Amino acid sequence: MEKPNSKFPTYKDHLNKTFLEELNYKFWSTKAIRFGASKRLLTQNDLSNKAIGFLSAYLIILGLLSVYKITGETAISDNLIAFGSTTLSILLLAFSQMEAAQDFKIRARNYQDCALKISALYDELRIYKTLEDKSFKPDTDFCKSISNKYQDILESYPNHDSIDYAKFKAEHKEYFELSTMNCLKIRLKYYLKVQLAYHLMIVIPLVVIVFSVVHSLSEKSL
Repeated sequence: MEKPNSKFPTYKDHLNKTFLEELNYKFWSTKAIRFGASKRLLTQNDLSNKAIGFLSAYLIILGLLSVYKITGETAISDNLIAFGSTTLSILLLAFSQMEAAQDFKIRARNYQDCALKISALYDELRIYKTLEDKSFKPDTDFCKSISNKYQDILESYPNHDSIDYAKFKAEHKEYFELSTMNCLKIRLKYYLKVQLAYHLMIVIPLVVIVFSVVHSLSEKSL
């Protein structure tokens, strides 16, 4: 039963109700956040593979520029191309090792497994609440049992990142009473943290190579 003078905002109304209602909220939110964390890591894994692929392609392109003398000898010298290729090779090696150490796919699978187990508890709780009469008093043993199962699951898996919880709130902005501006800020922060670095690694070398070639060819035509 709700308390008459609640000190909690609307989206925390479950704290004014029974322990089962609080568990219901925890199961619902945690499983969604963990699924979101899994999706984020899979996205990072995909972007990481693409970035490594593009950087490898750029490395080959730099070598071809020197072999076919596309830039001539005015704008970009062979020594500069060789230096660029060596630098890019070192950066690519370091980046590949750091990304491999992240274990994106394994961590994503762990979050997914965690979410699936919590989802099963959520279904169990929903069935229990649905089958019981509205006037029932929650069974203490059931509450303790399902709460302990939830804690065991949480202890078996690492916690999600704060950005995952923020994104979950943005996806349910009406429930959490978030303004459109706050949601945009969260989505921007999510992009900066998850995707920006990979996009820069894909785009910047391409822009530099294209600009250098075009500039060199324009000088040769003069």
